[in-house]
Amino acid sequence: MEIFKKTGVKESGIIPVTKGVSTLILALEKEYKDLTTETIRVEIERANGTNFEITKGLMSLKDFLLATTYGEDALVSDLPRGFGLVATCEIALNGAIHLFEKDVIKVELKGLDETKKYQINGIEEPLTTTQIFSFEHKSMGSEDTNKDFNVEGYDILVLDKDDSIEEINYSFDNGKIVKYSLFELEVLSKSIDPVAYVKSNNSIQSSFPDKIQLPLIAVVNVNIRKTQGKTINLILRNHI
Repeated sequence: MEIFKKTGVKESGIIPVTKGVSTLILALEKEYKDLTTETIRVEIERANGTNFEITKGLMSLKDFLLATTYGEDALVSDLPRGFGLVATCEIALNGAIHLFEKDVIKVELKGLDETKKYQINGIEEPLTTTQIFSFEHKSMGSEDTNKDFNVEGYDILVLDKDDSIEEINYSFDNGKIVKYSLFELEVLSKSIDPVAYVKSNNSIQSSFPDKIQLPLIAVVNVNIRKTQGKTINLILRNHI
């Protein structure tokens, strides 16, 4: 079902979705490389007050797209409809989000390009689920050179790709620690998901110039070592 479609606005306002959905399809009259200021917020407002933030506030749309499509899905395009980017963004597992009476899913876009068209569709399912993904932002300050991140309970990491990163150490739940370079992790990421983006000219992109998507199965801690001068951002998806 189409829940939003507009051109000429900087913000969508709050879009209420009163039916349970499993996935948000985001279609944009832009390519991935042209996304700059766009952000998204997705949360479930429960009638009993136990609200659930899927994005935990506003989240970079770039990060949201990459965190929800890594693995089986790819960014694509649809030129006949005027979209340079179409993404199938899964927000629940094995069904649509179960909504009780008066519950509502709220979606909001900000930082939009007034000259471009944006569309959101929600995908309904024959079954409902309480298994809902959520996303958390963490960062490593520009002056930090060595920092640990507890990633137990998460299954996907979207990491800023920057030359200041010297090495990344994964601590696994069996006690083993494995050291990787950024290049090694990027190659491993591509081997898991070699088709990341099918562009409007039908060329296939296997990675992104500014971000790297990584699996975190059985990883409990990520240690990043870098030189000073750059802030490094991480987006984590909870493991269901």
